[in-house]
Amino acid sequence: MKIFYLGRKPSTFPPALDWRRWGGEPMFEVDAFALFNQEGDLTEEDIEKAQLARMHGRPWLYFGELPFPPFSESARSWQTFEPEKRMEEYLHALSALPRTNYQPIDCNFYDNFEAAIVQRRPVKIKYRGVGESPLRIETRLLDTKTDKTEEYVQFRNGDWLRLDRVISADGLAAGESCRF
Repeated sequence: MKIFYLGRKPSTFPPALDWRRWGGEPMFEVDAFALFNQEGDLTEEDIEKAQLARMHGRPWLYFGELPFPPFSESARSWQTFEPEKRMEEYLHALSALPRTNYQPIDCNFYDNFEAAIVQRRPVKIKYRGVGESPLRIETRLLDTKTDKTEEYVQFRNGDWLRLDRVISADGLAAGESCRF
């Protein structure tokens, strides 16, 4: 299980623990994450990444002052990080949850992403971001990827988008058309 963390690594973090700081790796590389907020110093960027990971249904652990919505569920939240006493409890909390909340998209809609890649044509995509407002991008697509049941498309800038976040492509709603 690839576990990443956000926030400042606590002094109790064991050197041998293979949790890596999440530096922007694609979401398909993240199996779970831990959020360290023990001094209330999380950056806006870390909070946004944590919200994105939650949006993708990734299991998470929270360490810090409570409450800290939306990361205040008691079963996965602790005031302090105590790996020498509670590591099994932490790992059990992560493994007891599903890795994803991915909703498969229509196969015909997926095929259109493949066609846009082969034709090397730009596509206008409207998709759900972390905030309330949908995001838009016009870009060429480089690749598609399926990883552990999740489907992604890669933008020309190298970013990956999970396909169940797509609202529309070239003005046509996801799942409504075989062509865009």
